[in-house]
Amino acid sequence: MSDTSETIEVLHVDDDPAFTEIVATCLENEDERMTVRTATSAADGLALLDDTDVDCVVSDYDMPGQTGIEFLAAVRERHGELPFILYTGKGSEGVASEAISAGVTDYLQKGTGSEQYAILANRIGNAVSARRSADEAERRRQRLEETTARLEVLFEDSPDMINIHDASGSILDPNAKLCEATGYEHDELTGMKVWELDRTTTPAQATDAWDGMAVGESRRFEGVYERRDGSTFPVEIHVKRLDLEGADRFVVISRDISEQRARERQLERSEHRYRALAGNLPNGAVLEFDTELRYLSADGDLFSRPGVDRETYVGNRLDEVFEGETLAIKREMYEATLDGETCQRRVEYDDLVFRVYTIPVRDDGGAVFAGIVMTQDITDRVEREQKLEQLRERTQELMYTATVEESTSLAAAAADEIIDAPLSGIHLLNDDGSALEPVAVAESLPDVFPDLPRFERGGAPGSRAALVWDVYRSGDPVSIDSLSDSDRVTEESPAESVAIHPLGGHGVFIISSKAPRAFTDTDQLLAEILANNLEATLDRVDREQTLRTRENRLRLLHEATRDLIRAESTREVTERIAEAAEEILGFSLTVVRLYDADEGGLVPVAQTEQVAEVLPERTVFTSDGGSLNWETFDSGTVRIIDDIEALGDVSDSGTGLRSLMMLPMGEFGTISVGETVPRALDDTDEFLARILATAGETALQSQEQRADLQSRQEALQRQNERLEEFASVISHDLRNPLNVASLNLELVAEECDSEYLDGVERAHDRMGALIEDLLTLAREGQTLSEVTDVELAPLVSNCWGSVDTRGTSLVAETDRTIRADRARLRQLFENLFRNAVEHGDTSDEPAADTGSQDATTDGNGPATDAGLTVTVGDLTNGFYVADDGQGIPESERDQVFETGYSTSADGTGFGLSIVEQVAEAHDWSIRVTESEAGGARFEFTGVEFVTE
Repeated sequence: MSDTSETIEVLHVDDDPAFTEIVATCLENEDERMTVRTATSAADGLALLDDTDVDCVVSDYDMPGQTGIEFLAAVRERHGELPFILYTGKGSEGVASEAISAGVTDYLQKGTGSEQYAILANRIGNAVSARRSADEAERRRQRLEETTARLEVLFEDSPDMINIHDASGSILDPNAKLCEATGYEHDELTGMKVWELDRTTTPAQATDAWDGMAVGESRRFEGVYERRDGSTFPVEIHVKRLDLEGADRFVVISRDISEQRARERQLERSEHRYRALAGNLPNGAVLEFDTELRYLSADGDLFSRPGVDRETYVGNRLDEVFEGETLAIKREMYEATLDGETCQRRVEYDDLVFRVYTIPVRDDGGAVFAGIVMTQDITDRVEREQKLEQLRERTQELMYTATVEESTSLAAAAADEIIDAPLSGIHLLNDDGSALEPVAVAESLPDVFPDLPRFERGGAPGSRAALVWDVYRSGDPVSIDSLSDSDRVTEESPAESVAIHPLGGHGVFIISSKAPRAFTDTDQLLAEILANNLEATLDRVDREQTLRTRENRLRLLHEATRDLIRAESTREVTERIAEAAEEILGFSLTVVRLYDADEGGLVPVAQTEQVAEVLPERTVFTSDGGSLNWETFDSGTVRIIDDIEALGDVSDSGTGLRSLMMLPMGEFGTISVGETVPRALDDTDEFLARILATAGETALQSQEQRADLQSRQEALQRQNERLEEFASVISHDLRNPLNVASLNLELVAEECDSEYLDGVERAHDRMGALIEDLLTLAREGQTLSEVTDVELAPLVSNCWGSVDTRGTSLVAETDRTIRADRARLRQLFENLFRNAVEHGDTSDEPAADTGSQDATTDGNGPATDAGLTVTVGDLTNGFYVADDGQGIPESERDQVFETGYSTSADGTGFGLSIVEQVAEAHDWSIRVTESEAGGARFEFTGVEFVTE
């Protein structure tokens, strides 16, 4: 929509180009505000709407492509409530109804006479006017919401006492000022009735007053508030009635008028006291006027000015003294004062600014019969306030500067603009500390000083440089009204007035002018404030720059640390340490030393290129050489030397090395960094260097661990090879002779019958079991082939069937699924079951079976007829295997898993060792204890369960 109310931009869309031209001409003739654009299709019309501000669309109905109704729908979707008039020759109730349903603004049939264009122009004007009115109403609504938001802020920050109460008189929300003035807490005032606070009104009076107010109406009252301590004070009360979502609410703004009342009583008692004020009002005057606005008296300092006399006022009416806007303002104030109001205004007159107060004077009956005017020339104060406001804005800008250049340029421009000091400049200490150099100057300074002033250290007494350096070193500002009359500077200078302010360690701020005594006390104060803010800004910029530099160096150091860890050798680690010290931390002289036991000391292994240029060839530092480096290595503490020459006759004195920092790297060695200037290393350097040293120590530890790991891996490989060789011997060299012996035993048994043959057979079986267990220990070890989901109950049942259980029974109290190597887990259960069956016998059968005393026996012992029961059950984080046999004595439980341990002559001593091996391969813990029935119980924990 166009924002210009005098013009109306119209878009006419009709598939008849000739007709659109006629309509455009007629509309522009009917209403000179209208400018008509045309299009012959809805698509062209939409394109024009996207590119052009249009106030109203006029469209035909029956058009090729989109109809007028479809065009209307597209306009509504893309341009909201833009006025849209359907102007068509195909008129019917159906078309009209469809158009209204689609949201058309107006509907008009094409006619044959020229009057149709007047009607159309009128319809367009009305539609645009209505739309603009709606838009304006929306803007007013938004402004109202913004005003409401500001009022909410004002409620808490207002200097007036404010509360909101309901129609029953209950205070709903008092502000902080009301609480402060009355001494009540917020919770105490909340819920209090207004007549409990204002003792001059009753519930009936208050209700009558509220009932007589319309919504939005405001009324003024006076009352007396009672404080929490019982004391009272008069107040002026303004009440406004509001309707907040259907609820009556009253906003009450109160102001303490105790001082005003006291002043009025004093005026009533003695009018001459106000005249006495004239003598105590600098640049002011006190006048009295009557009800006819005629001046009765005039006194004060203002009448001592040339051209200002009392006769101009006394006896004359207001309109005989003033005219124009000044007359209108004063008349409004005086009349308000005669109505009983005290007024205060700032009035501009003859390029001066006055603060004017008017106070009513009352008789004994309280009626106003005159007024007192107190006026004071505040032009200087206003200018000072304006300058202070300008300075406040500039100092706020200084808070957000990012560089020294930006900060100093802003401050120099502020001195020129606010203090009117065109020869001002900011001079900062250069890098080598030899001079204070200009970095920012006022715009006109180069016109006076083609070569910008540069103040060298050590200037001659009486020179400008000497004065500037005195201020910089002392930190005390200097102000001189006239340099030509001052004995502090004998050197000629185009400047006369000068104020020099130190900027801490940064430099000085020189504010000067060609005119003598150019700066007022206000200017001097502003200059001091500006200089103090600039110094704080430069401190901040330095800190931020240091922080950015530190953060960047930390980031690069972090990357370098990763490189150190990835290094493939100790040599590479030390070389990268030296590179990082130089390239990231900026240390030009860096030496990395590692302790070498063969050399008996710290051997230099890496250094930066500049070391060879500055220092003699690096040697080995030993414990008996008095080396500072060795002291650092031995003590494990960082040492920083500001100037090595101050230590006297020590290593590297006289070489050019001045600043030195030495950092230990644990048991590995040291890092030494240095510079050729004294005191070159600060806290940040130490902080970052410590990080580098720690990273170096970590990387060297990693190298040591890698070497140790490699060594152990090689040893393990050799051990595995020996075990494989051992397994091969067992498998071939022992099993083959045993097979031959077993075969021969069968042949002997066929030819003869001897009671000793059974013993030989048992010996062969025991040797076979030993060979199988040895192969398991040698080849399986603590490795797993494939970990899968294993259901315990089916596996336990299957394992039980694979063992000669000889009349014993199994109870499987588990339905869990665990993660395990199925083959290895099978070994675990079979060995446990065999151990239980063979050594859990509770009968009195002798000796062939050692019972539970041999907890590691794996052989085929005699059958037990005692009905032994083996149970497999669940633990919170694992499972257990228990029997109800004789159990394992507590004294032997720590030995049962030892390889070869057995208390049975027939035992191999490998069965439970294999069980332990399988558990450790799965990272399970195993514990032997006593079952509930007194037998043996093996508990396995740390087991990973499979959950659905």
